[in-house]
Amino acid sequence: MNPRRAALVEGARESIRAGRVDEALAAVEPLLKLDPRNPELLSLAARAHNAALRHTQAIALATRSLAVLDHPEALMTRGDALRAVGRTDEAIADLRRALALAPSSPDLRVALVATLEEAGRADEARAELAPALTESAKGGQPLPPRMAYEHAKLLVREGSLTDAVTVIDAAVPRTAAGSLPFLMLLFLRAKALDRAGDFALAWESARKAQESRRIVFDPALYARETDALIAHWTRDRVRALADSGLNDPTPVFIAGMPRSGTSLVDQIIDAHPQAAGVGELESVERWSEQAEVVGTSDHARVARQYLEEIRRLAPNATRIVNKALGNARILHRLARLFPKTRIVHITRDPRDVAVSCFMGAFGSTRYPWTTRPEWVAAVWLQTRRLMQHWSETLEVPILEVRYEKLATEGEPEVRRIVEFLELPWDEKVLRFHETRRTVRTLSYDQVSRPLYAGSIGRARSYAAPLTGIDWPKYDA
Repeated sequence: MNPRRAALVEGARESIRAGRVDEALAAVEPLLKLDPRNPELLSLAARAHNAALRHTQAIALATRSLAVLDHPEALMTRGDALRAVGRTDEAIADLRRALALAPSSPDLRVALVATLEEAGRADEARAELAPALTESAKGGQPLPPRMAYEHAKLLVREGSLTDAVTVIDAAVPRTAAGSLPFLMLLFLRAKALDRAGDFALAWESARKAQESRRIVFDPALYARETDALIAHWTRDRVRALADSGLNDPTPVFIAGMPRSGTSLVDQIIDAHPQAAGVGELESVERWSEQAEVVGTSDHARVARQYLEEIRRLAPNATRIVNKALGNARILHRLARLFPKTRIVHITRDPRDVAVSCFMGAFGSTRYPWTTRPEWVAAVWLQTRRLMQHWSETLEVPILEVRYEKLATEGEPEVRRIVEFLELPWDEKVLRFHETRRTVRTLSYDQVSRPLYAGSIGRARSYAAPLTGIDWPKYDA
């Protein structure tokens, strides 16, 4: 490789590490056009697309790279992308192959342990982690923070909550405040303490993590933006948007606040033999955001591309669910892209939503309001207003599901969802927790067990820090 190209490649790697994926692709793609079978360039492009959550493209590029050369980077990238779209067994196979090629790589070890744990294969995860724990004990060296995080996560799953906190407390001082490892460790500490019943310390851990992020959000501005959205998108204006002309009922969208039960509904539908969940695909959401700014009439093209994308991910399904968290604000676009779509709107007590958001790590760029409970309350209210507007304005069916009713009543509510999607009843939907599909959300360890009501009223344990917030009225 000539020096100029080597510099461009190294610059692209640094851009990916810094999260500047578009910059990385701008450097790599011209080189790839000149050398389309170069395994390093293909692998690097796959990494960039994966970092941008374009997992389908990442899988395709990594597969092309591996067709030329079997190497760890492409295997790890493809494994992570497969894990993101729920193809767990394939992801684990890729990561095991990568680790066989580079057995001393801590990043690969962490990725494999994390994938096994998220897939519910805790014994295998523990076995993969064991060599690192043994080496650390023998050498008297602390575990690297990411390895410590996976170790603590397994301890939480196993119920060894005190041990998990001890591992975390040893690792946190070796991370920078506000960094990803710092946040992951503190949020896991909050989770462990919450399960141990030490709610005051759990809240303090989450507060320390959230404050380190230094997030700014203006609830009043958000309310004004919602007002504008409601005022502008009248029934007539929605009808005036170009119709894609594609009367395909395959796409289904879940709308709801984070931590309101969207992953649960997605997992239930995915368990049906004729349906599938594709996670949080944001391709249409990003197009819609751009369309609001510059205007566009290419609904037919976007709809066709989206259908092609979801059918590649779930070729045998007649209903394919997207639970992207931004769906509620773009339903007017979705209704014109897919006139035969159906929307499932799930709601949950705003106090419980706020606690669950505050105690977890969401993307602070797209969802800054998840970092403070009073901000969650404000956005919950605006989301309810917007969904009421859509229900009165749009010409696509919207089914409202209450999380509390789904969790406590079970089968009758599940039947409502299945019937709404015009699918035949199948008992498999009641056994959704038995699937080996990976769920890449904070709910991953909750949707791997049967319906339960233990999270209802969670906010009662945090009454003190929630006092004084203007909570919207909610009837479960």
